[in-house]
Amino acid sequence: MENSKILEYIAPCSLCCYTCSAKQGGVIEETAKKLLHYFEGYYEFNRDTLPQEFQTYTEKTKRMTDRLAKYTTRMCAGCRSGEHGKCCIKGCFINECAISHGVEFCADCTEFTCNKVNEEVFSPIVLAAWEKGNQRIREVGIEQYCEEAIATPHYLAYKDRKE
Repeated sequence: MENSKILEYIAPCSLCCYTCSAKQGGVIEETAKKLLHYFEGYYEFNRDTLPQEFQTYTEKTKRMTDRLAKYTTRMCAGCRSGEHGKCCIKGCFINECAISHGVEFCADCTEFTCNKVNEEVFSPIVLAAWEKGNQRIREVGIEQYCEEAIATPHYLAYKDRKE
């Protein structure tokens, strides 16, 4: 994979922008567009052909495609784009920090793991993902890490957490 794609897909913190639901051109936006393309006309088909007792299914289909359409225009160009204020992590400074240290990823920094990245800015789950991701970059290199990251659901760490 070429370096420009890696930098587009993986943020300096090691989180995978490509799999984030907010990312323009990310897998969620692109998949939503593709699904909507193949669902085009499906509502009308169901409305016109299903018996009356199944018309609630038709309405559910319409609601589903309306919701899916909201994922076809995402707002975040990624933190490397220089467009700030769109990151879901308010107060994130890692892109500026990486630039000031002359590195692409925290893993490349001689100060990693630093005490600037802490629970005052990041939730425990994000903090753990930051450390784990950067450790993995150091272990396997950015190319392999990127391949692994784009194949992994972005929000998986939240799925099985204890309340």
